[in-house]
Amino acid sequence: MTVLILGGTDDEHAVYMLEALRDRGADAELLDSRWFPGDLRLANEPARGTWTLRLPDGRALDGEQVRSVYWRCYNGVGQPVLPDPEQAYIAGNDARSLFESLLIRLPVRWVNGWRGFQLHQTKPVALDIVAALGVPVPDTLLGNDPEAIRAFVAAHPRCIFKPVQGGVHTRRVTPAHLTDDNLKNLACAPVTIQEEVPGTNIRAFVAGRRVLACEVHSDAPDFRDTEDPRITPHELPAEVRRHCLDAAKALDLLWTGIDLRRTPEGRYVFLEANPSPMFLGFESRSGLPLTAALADLLTEAPHTQRGLS
Repeated sequence: MTVLILGGTDDEHAVYMLEALRDRGADAELLDSRWFPGDLRLANEPARGTWTLRLPDGRALDGEQVRSVYWRCYNGVGQPVLPDPEQAYIAGNDARSLFESLLIRLPVRWVNGWRGFQLHQTKPVALDIVAALGVPVPDTLLGNDPEAIRAFVAAHPRCIFKPVQGGVHTRRVTPAHLTDDNLKNLACAPVTIQEEVPGTNIRAFVAGRRVLACEVHSDAPDFRDTEDPRITPHELPAEVRRHCLDAAKALDLLWTGIDLRRTPEGRYVFLEANPSPMFLGFESRSGLPLTAALADLLTEAPHTQRGLS
């Protein structure tokens, strides 16, 4: 049985996991979406539910030969270069439609699958789902209404802001952000405003039923702004471990990195769950066995697999 890694040679984590799986003796192959349709061949018979993949090196795989897929990154499909722009548009849509159908319907263990990534791209929905579980989340406002944003900030002593979907780091709200001139930018895009939760940064990796957590020592609003942070293992209380497992299940994530804040009073607040977290830096600094946990998920026997997407 083969493990496919959705990603390219330009992604450190994809290449690392390919080598790690092969070192274990697993049959693993890279699957770069940009190969399709130029160098990757796909065939699908919907009535039979069958798929065939032919990789650029000529290796053919039936869908039944695939054990699992590690969705590291989906880079879209290759775009055809055609003299007629309309034909190029249609061809690109056709290629995307078939490849994304593979992502949705190939009946294997997805780590993670289509729904998990779609929820991550609609973070307001994901936060609502987690809050409905009874998991503590920050007071949050999403939108592009200047008056609503001013009122929210006035009601919370310290606030941070970040994009709705992601792409840049978290920053603290200052009076300069609330000027009329600055808030005019909301006509271009909405924003996420949250109360700033005091305390320490906790990253909890969920791998199936395992929860491996660490503390990231940083004073920045976004710990990614701290160069070479100190990261140490962290033991979560049983209730918080359960919250992490419940959140991962509700968001259809078998493998995720959940960001939490632990307040000075010991309360853990959920910030977000990443469906394809970078983990090499966390592993090297904390000593947590993250590679092994992810590899276990990808190579488990079929009868132990859960959560097919």
